[in-house]
Amino acid sequence: MTRRICLFLISITCLLAVGKAQSAATDWSSTTFSKAQYLEDYQQFIDTILNTHPHPFKFTPERLFLQRIQAKKELISDQTTLREYIWYCSEIMALLGCSHSSLGWFNQEDAMVPIAQRFPLEAKLIEGRLYISDPLNNRDSVDAGTEIFSINGQPISEITAIAFKHINSQAHISSYKRLLFDSYITSYIPFVLNFPRGYEIIVRGQERPIQLAPLVAYKNKSRYHRITSNSHCKEDLCLELKHPAAAVLTIKRFAYYGDRLSTYTNFIDSSFAEIQTHDIQHLIIDLRFNGGGPSTAANHLLKYLVDKPYVYFHQNDFGHLKEEQLPNPNTFKGKLYFLIDGEGHSTTGHFMSLVKALRKGTIIGEELGSNHFCTANQKKFSLTHTGISFHVARNTFVTAAKASIDSRGILPDHFVTQSITDHLNNVDTVLEYTFNLILQSKD
Repeated sequence: MTRRICLFLISITCLLAVGKAQSAATDWSSTTFSKAQYLEDYQQFIDTILNTHPHPFKFTPERLFLQRIQAKKELISDQTTLREYIWYCSEIMALLGCSHSSLGWFNQEDAMVPIAQRFPLEAKLIEGRLYISDPLNNRDSVDAGTEIFSINGQPISEITAIAFKHINSQAHISSYKRLLFDSYITSYIPFVLNFPRGYEIIVRGQERPIQLAPLVAYKNKSRYHRITSNSHCKEDLCLELKHPAAAVLTIKRFAYYGDRLSTYTNFIDSSFAEIQTHDIQHLIIDLRFNGGGPSTAANHLLKYLVDKPYVYFHQNDFGHLKEEQLPNPNTFKGKLYFLIDGEGHSTTGHFMSLVKALRKGTIIGEELGSNHFCTANQKKFSLTHTGISFHVARNTFVTAAKASIDSRGILPDHFVTQSITDHLNNVDTVLEYTFNLILQSKD
């Protein structure tokens, strides 16, 4: 058996082990590799990032980036656990400020957290404050909607600051970091607090700490859980005729590749035909949770929203969509409203940068998780000894939205935040706000 095959099998074995972290047979608190193996993997990790990504120092200055690399390297020893090691790697990866370069959300780390060591509450971070969204098996001790001030004596502001250093996002945009933190909060808290034996919290209205009972079972909720009280849309693509002369076009993703692109384009074509038939004057385009997809899909939609020619890409490594684009003959002539959030990545940022540059409508929600610039076309790699997998982006894409800045996501015209009360009552705050804007425009 050749050395290459041996290393491949070792890598696969480690990856499978990570995927089976919930097994009682795996003690992640003591799973280690030798310092030499860790350092060899670490060098492979760093070299791959710096040699693959075309803009490694765009969002973190080179000097600071290299200092962080050295600082983490000095922490590695024979006693370093695999959980500590992957936590170091995630901080380095986050320095890129690239939404297409990551260790795979937080899935590998999440798999290393046994049930009993998870933070036993689900919570939502809203404007820097943490509120319990589901008490899980601590319903007798705390209520949903209660604000948490500290966990094990550490203020929430400090906990989130540490966690955010390990979450990769385009240009370090915090709106996405917050959403990912919420989605994996039962496993982020253990990593931040170095896997304590138990958890106690200080909450609003009580002076004494509350000792939380550990979980005995847990299943992550979907990261893309959407408020549906005001919508019958259960699919990725929906057109709903709402109030008189108003409609909601929901596009949960642009990710229709190859033969599946026709499913998307046919839906867009038929939707705008129906919009014209019903003489819709107010169109809400809901792009929340849209992680992107091929630019051809976004461009097909944009053609229905413009009334003059435009250029989609100013720069990309493939010469794609750099020629003049023409409006669709059935272009929408009414008022447009765009709903966005921190989960909007990649092509969604490209699309919204052009919407904003062309002044095509009113944007509502929170800072988008992307903008006109991104590095995409990522490639997957795996570290030789530890088997940790990661992706690094390879190609640059920049739209023709000249007024955009690289360091911020697309900003809404109306910042609207869902309160914990609206979340618990299943109220879509952003959509309700938009309907009110439409009603006001008719007065």
